[in-house]
Amino acid sequence: MFKLIVGGEIYAPAKLGKSDILIANDRIVAVGANLSPPGPYDCKVIDATGKIIYPGLIDTHIHFTGADDGQGPIGHTYDVSWRDIVESGVTTAVGTLGGEMGARSLEQLYWKAIELELMGITTYIYTGCFHIPPPTITGSVRGDIILINKVKGLKTAISDATTSHHNWSELAELVSEVNIGAETVKKAAVTHVHVGRRPARMDMLFELIENTGLDPSRIIPTHVNRLLPDVVAQGIEYVKKGGVVDLTSQMRKEEGTMTGVKVEYAVKRMLDAGCPIDRITVSSDANCPMMIRDGSGKQIGLYIALVDFTRREIKDIVQNQVAPLEEALKMVTTNPARVLGVDDKKGCIKAGYDADIIIADPEKLKPEKVYSKGKLLVEGGRSLFQGHYWIDPYYEKYN
Repeated sequence: MFKLIVGGEIYAPAKLGKSDILIANDRIVAVGANLSPPGPYDCKVIDATGKIIYPGLIDTHIHFTGADDGQGPIGHTYDVSWRDIVESGVTTAVGTLGGEMGARSLEQLYWKAIELELMGITTYIYTGCFHIPPPTITGSVRGDIILINKVKGLKTAISDATTSHHNWSELAELVSEVNIGAETVKKAAVTHVHVGRRPARMDMLFELIENTGLDPSRIIPTHVNRLLPDVVAQGIEYVKKGGVVDLTSQMRKEEGTMTGVKVEYAVKRMLDAGCPIDRITVSSDANCPMMIRDGSGKQIGLYIALVDFTRREIKDIVQNQVAPLEEALKMVTTNPARVLGVDDKKGCIKAGYDADIIIADPEKLKPEKVYSKGKLLVEGGRSLFQGHYWIDPYYEKYN
C-alpha cells in the first residue's frame, strides 16, 4: 500500500522546505513536489500541514534489559519501555549491557532486541560489557561480529572503578578482534567505549591510537560530556585526530549526574573549538537508574532515565541557537547511521531509504506520528501498542 505525506516542512535532515513523501510498504520511493502514487493503486494521504518532518532518530546506547548502575537489586531496572522508545521518535536502537554481566546476559539482550524488532523498530546490540575478557555469545568477540548480524560492535569501558583495569594493549587486542570480524563479513562494527570518572579519562584511547595506528573513527568513546574530570577537552582533541565522540543526554546535573554537563553546552564548546558536527553523536544511555537528589546533593530516591532526553537536548540546541535544526539532527540521524554502517538505508529522508519518518510539533520537536519502516507506531503522540497481555478476562468471573 502507498502512503503520501503532504504539506509538512521536511528536514531530511537537510532543510528541504515544504515537500511530499511517497512511501511504498517499508520504503521511501520519492521525495518532491506534487507527488502521487503510480497507477490506480490505493494510497493513504497524511496531511502534515503546520508540522515538521524529520528522520526517525537513531539511539546507539539503550539498556534494553535494564541496568543497576551499582545500585544493586533494589536499583535494578526492568526491560525498556516500548512507549519510551517510540514516543521519543527513536526508530533504530542499539542495546547494550553495562557492568552487570552477573545479573544479565548477552543472550537476554539479543532476545529483547528481536522482540523490539518484531514490534516494529530496527535493533542492534553490542557484544561485551565493562569487563575484559568480555562476555560473548559465540565464545569470542570476532565470532559474535561474524556470525550474529545484530551485533554491531563491542561495548567496553575505561577509567571506571567497575572495569577490569586493563591497559591499552589489552584493549587494542579487542579493537582488532572487532575490526577483523567486521572485515571478514564486510560489515561495519565499532568499539563503543564507556568513559568513566577516573582522572585518566580517555588517556588509554590516545595511547592505543599512538601505539597501533588503529582508526579512531571506529573506536567511539561515550559519556564524553563529562566535566569532573573534564572529558570534553579530550573529546575535542579526539575529534581533531579523526575520531567520533558520543555525548549522553541523561548525563547532566539537572538530571542528577553530578559529573556530567548538559549535551547542549558540550556541543557548543566543541563547535566553538572547531569540531565538525559530523563527528558528534548523541545517545540516551536510557533505562538505567538515576539518582534523585535533594538541595544538598544527597540521594533521596531513584528514577529511570528516559530515551526522550535526547529529543529534548536537540530541541534546546536549536532553540538556544547552538546549531540550526538541520545540523543538530545530524547527531541523531546521519552521524550514528554512518557509525553503524547503515547510512545507505537509515538516518535520511531520501528515495530508497527505510520509511522511518517523524511528523512533529515544530516548536518542541515532539513526535505526533512515528512511522518505522512504513508502519505507523505512534498516533497523536501516543504509542498504538500498549502491551502484549490483556487483563485476565476470567478472574472476576470465577473469583
